[in-house]
Amino acid sequence: MNDNLRSVTYTDAETLPAVLSEKARWLWLNQEKHPGTSATPTTVFAAPPEGFAFTAEEFEKTVTRRASHPATLTLTVFADPKFRLFVNDVYIGTGPMAAGGDYANTRPMPKQYVNRYDVPVEGRVVRIRVQVWNGCAVMTDYSVGRCGFILSGELDGAEIVTDGSWRVRVLPGYRSISALDLTEEPGEWEVPDVKLEGPWNPADPRLPALTEEIIQPETMRRENQAGEVVLRASFDRIYSAYLRLTVKNTSGKPALIRIGAAEGMPGDVGTAEVTVPASADPMEYRSLRMYSVGAVIVRAPAGTELSVSLSYAHYPVDRDNEGYFRCPDGMLCDIYRVGKFTLEMCRQSLHLDSPLHQETLGCTGDYAIEALMTRTTFGDMRLTRADLIRTADYLVMTDGVMFHTTYSLVWVTMLRDYVRWTGDRDTLRVCRPALDILLNRFRSYIGESGVIENPPNYMFVDWANIDGFQLHHPPMALGQTALNAFWQGALKAAAELYRSDGAAALSREVRAEAERHRGAALREFFDFDKELFFDGWSKGRRDPEPADWQPANPEKRYYSKHANTLAVLFGLAEGRIAKTIAERILTEDWLERDTVIEVQPYFMHYVCEMAVKTGLWKKYGLGLMHLWDKQIEESPKGLKEGWGDFHGDCSHAWGGTPVYQLPTRLLGFEMLKSGFRKFRLKPDLLGLDWVDAGIPTPWGLLKVRADAHGLFVDVPDVFGQVDPGRGGGVVFELKEG
Repeated sequence: MNDNLRSVTYTDAETLPAVLSEKARWLWLNQEKHPGTSATPTTVFAAPPEGFAFTAEEFEKTVTRRASHPATLTLTVFADPKFRLFVNDVYIGTGPMAAGGDYANTRPMPKQYVNRYDVPVEGRVVRIRVQVWNGCAVMTDYSVGRCGFILSGELDGAEIVTDGSWRVRVLPGYRSISALDLTEEPGEWEVPDVKLEGPWNPADPRLPALTEEIIQPETMRRENQAGEVVLRASFDRIYSAYLRLTVKNTSGKPALIRIGAAEGMPGDVGTAEVTVPASADPMEYRSLRMYSVGAVIVRAPAGTELSVSLSYAHYPVDRDNEGYFRCPDGMLCDIYRVGKFTLEMCRQSLHLDSPLHQETLGCTGDYAIEALMTRTTFGDMRLTRADLIRTADYLVMTDGVMFHTTYSLVWVTMLRDYVRWTGDRDTLRVCRPALDILLNRFRSYIGESGVIENPPNYMFVDWANIDGFQLHHPPMALGQTALNAFWQGALKAAAELYRSDGAAALSREVRAEAERHRGAALREFFDFDKELFFDGWSKGRRDPEPADWQPANPEKRYYSKHANTLAVLFGLAEGRIAKTIAERILTEDWLERDTVIEVQPYFMHYVCEMAVKTGLWKKYGLGLMHLWDKQIEESPKGLKEGWGDFHGDCSHAWGGTPVYQLPTRLLGFEMLKSGFRKFRLKPDLLGLDWVDAGIPTPWGLLKVRADAHGLFVDVPDVFGQVDPGRGGGVVFELKEG
């Protein structure tokens, strides 16, 4: 297995060695000769600086070795905003690691993250080439607003750094991120401008370089149409991928190749275009940006020979320690399989909502679910750790404000779940300042009523429409109870985190605060006649001025599944009342598969968790899982973002809670001591004849089969079976030493 997965605790950032060599210098084009080429937008939401034009440069350094034996070239690389690295003309990777950020943010992030590579080389000459381009193509692209390139590394015991011995040239023909003219010759090599200082703060995310795999089409059809060659390629799945095109142009003149890519077969060719010169030799094209691709169409003039493939990029997977789920219900297996693969392609240098949107770390609800899914699939929680810290940095920078108000509270429960699973209290300590700031921010939203009543907005709840209002950004009457429920959950999670961090007195204070808030929420939002929570104060009680992302408040009182699900899950209601509410939610006609389902796949995670909490999973669990049947039937290549009237994309991992629920609930897996120091298995197959599942641990794969004959467990030899105690089941604990 991958030794990097063995550690479940992490060293504090301040104790790490320097990210880059002190000898490395920032490089860029000479600005007297190339004025205006150093400025770039900070994000896709920022206006381009005056005079901005898309440009690409290439930096090069040739190293001559004393011997030609095989060796490893270690490199740490960063460029603002984007780069591609080649060694001896072999593509190595694209960077930099994503900075994090939030939706609609135009401010640079406080840290810029480097990429690290170990590159095998041999021969006496090693040529390092780095292509850098400006502009931001997708939401995860971040810049400080100024271009720069820096590198340091080691080969054969000798240090390699960016300095005046490098050379640089302009790469002409780059019209935009998606348009390239290969008929133009590169500029002359020049001496770079050596920058002694810059506005950057390079940091090490402690993440591995992304993996890339070449994917060939499942089907490919060539057509000749009115002097044009048309190539239609379809792939077995939807991939987070760079487009790859091989062209041999024997037409005798330059040829414009137009490419279309989409999750389904594209109807046009507006994704990218490349102009290639006439040549008897094949030419290679690779897109600068990543797309979500299930099919490609290419149009080219007659006289060209084409082939297309994908370079599938994702966070690396330890295939020897990879989770699995099998049972006699083939649809449940398909739901797990499609959800797991969608998660795999959404795990990049940060979690993505989907490779189509490529949103920043502002969509915390997505990533909290993806982190839970990772537990039962890939096991490597380093990406979750990095996302938590990057979000913490952003919260400190903004004094606790995120675009989606509820998602900032989800960050607290995500941090709590991560610490429970890994036992990593160092990351908790790094995130403590952000936690304190966030809680104080929300305390400022609480009025004399004791509940949240004056936040900037109530988003996000779900992609659902109620009475003409979109729950992405509901009015007070449809969002207040949901936000207060998330606040209740965040307070309880914070109390647990403070206790884990050794702040017992503070933990007790926050627990008492949560209890006071619970009482206020019951008083303000619970209808004792209906035994339901209503969704918030309507206009008669409060009529706040409409604001960005907060519509005018209606007169009507609402009772939604969303508010009541969250109220039960986070403990605004307890005991008999909670179970009664949950039963009503779970027995509505939205469980019928052919109806328009109001609660979307993302929010179904909370519904499933509510069913578990109230003891109703045994009765309704498999029915809840089979709500995804139609999803898989309609989109077997990737997980759909929505159902019913809302569709979205087909590569959205936020709806993949069955990947977490199926093995966890059916096996009755329970972490008794964080970091797999002690855990319980207590299967309940809900009528299935058998279940086979694997759950990754830091010491290897836990393999479990449960059937009518009993429970069969294959555990790594670091575990020993111990007395299960009153909880029953089978309990394993790490052996001493």
